[in-house]
Amino acid sequence: MTLIEEERPGTLRDKAAVLLSRVIIPLWLGTGAVLKLIDGSPSNLPAALVKWLGGMGMDLRFVLEFSIAVELIVVGVMIVVPGLSRLAGIVMLASFLPVLIGDVALGSSSCGCFGAVQISPWVTLATDTFFLVALVFVARGVQGLKTPRSLPTWQVVTVGLWSVFSVAVAFGLASPGATEARVDDPPGGGAAAGPSAGYYLPNYSDWVGQRFQELDVAAWIQGLPGDLDQGQQYILFYRKDCEHCHELIEVFFADELTVPTTAVAVPERAGFPTVGLQPFVCGGCRLAELPSGVDWFMQTPVVVRLADGVVECAAEVTADNPICLGIY
Repeated sequence: MTLIEEERPGTLRDKAAVLLSRVIIPLWLGTGAVLKLIDGSPSNLPAALVKWLGGMGMDLRFVLEFSIAVELIVVGVMIVVPGLSRLAGIVMLASFLPVLIGDVALGSSSCGCFGAVQISPWVTLATDTFFLVALVFVARGVQGLKTPRSLPTWQVVTVGLWSVFSVAVAFGLASPGATEARVDDPPGGGAAAGPSAGYYLPNYSDWVGQRFQELDVAAWIQGLPGDLDQGQQYILFYRKDCEHCHELIEVFFADELTVPTTAVAVPERAGFPTVGLQPFVCGGCRLAELPSGVDWFMQTPVVVRLADGVVECAAEVTADNPICLGIY
């Protein structure tokens, strides 16, 4: 017995619908799931999911693992059960569209659908919309894709086993940094290892009114000065290959500093970049850095203004909109 029913569609339209429903779309979805599985990083989730679900306090690693498991299960259903492949595809693709539209609205450079592989959300939005329209209209009424009243036992068992396998694989991901427990007071002093979840999603509004050195992020910064509680100071989070960071520094921090400023370099999970580096022109900045091995969800540059160690302002900024740089 083959996966394709013996009662094969006779028209070109029917054949195209079956090919789309049981081969092309499952391959599209499966590729995304496997690439996210290989990458294993919440930092490559769609920006809209990070903003919406992360902002609600959901664990982004759970979101990543759950999405991989669902995609793998749907792929199995679409391949093994012809009568459910069209419906499963429609539901999955329809659920993608709001996320992709959100990515486009947020100006994201990648849709996050394929892990570390950068694909424009416009491309995936157009592709998923095409697939969805084709399933709704082209595959409608195709004999080989009609939902049966009952399913053969072998299909139910196969999908059940595949689902268990999918969940086990997705939730068995090793979380970068997650296996390291947070170390608030590491031996010999210095900064803590990093967030135990393996990622950090800041809520800058929660920082305001708190002493910076009592924030979680302060415990992870390596080389943080000990005099942050003295007068007005700035903390600048930047990435070494960030053009917007360079523009901000060149405009506001290149000359002699009137306010003590600590520049904290933010790495990617794999470490600091070695290509595309921007000149660092703040000769008066004190330098510090966050540890690698962590997904830092910071859209740099980020400026924090302190008054006697207390956060007065914290925000993601640009040279054209220098929030928190009230002294200038």
